[in-house]
Amino acid sequence: MSAQPHGHEVSAEQAPTTNSPVPAQHSGWFRSTFRDSSRLLFLATTATTLLSLASPLAEAASPPAALVMARYAVATATHDQPAHVVIAADVSNAVATFTTLNDQLILEYNLGNLLGTPRVVGWINSSTYAWTCVSFPNSIAGSPQIVPGSGKAHAALLVLPNLLNLSRNAVAAAASHHKAVSGADVAAAAASVRTSLAPKPTFIAGQGGKVRFTTKVETGSNTFAVFICVQFPRTAYGIPVQVSC
Repeated sequence: MSAQPHGHEVSAEQAPTTNSPVPAQHSGWFRSTFRDSSRLLFLATTATTLLSLASPLAEAASPPAALVMARYAVATATHDQPAHVVIAADVSNAVATFTTLNDQLILEYNLGNLLGTPRVVGWINSSTYAWTCVSFPNSIAGSPQIVPGSGKAHAALLVLPNLLNLSRNAVAAAASHHKAVSGADVAAAAASVRTSLAPKPTFIAGQGGKVRFTTKVETGSNTFAVFICVQFPRTAYGIPVQVSC
């Protein structure tokens, strides 16, 4: 008598086949698993693409680092509804997006901040103090380009906040006496911080006028003579603004 195998025999009707349908109770599980796998694959692909796009940020002083953010800003503006040329908000968003990847490249001035070159954006490397400037074309989907930076313009940006603050203080001091600012008020404010005015402003209160501030700025081994002009208001409590000299 031959030995019988342990267990039970499977008939042909019970044997699974490669084209057997998935049992109904398992079909929902397969669909859910497929959806979850697809979602994870999509997120992984997106993350890989973003990291590969941002890989130049490993060398923050190199021009491609700024171009990564500049091109991201262009993509944001181009895919907006409606599409528009890049604006300062697009650049700020791009910088904020990539800050977590590299914090050495700092946005020093945005679109419209640098008088005379409204379509230029400037970054500075906080470790090397090297500048990277990018020019954005005034057209939708235009390609941003690395451009030479102006040492004198960068020097002006360093002193501009202080000079505007001085100007606001002069306006506020005059307003505290219920009058508009005068040239004499501005000259007194400038003398208190040893800032030169050329020529000395002579406009009277209520007239308003343009004042040219003159100062020297040292940046590394370079010294620049910087001229910044501010237009003062005719009314009390007005706002002084930077203008072309």
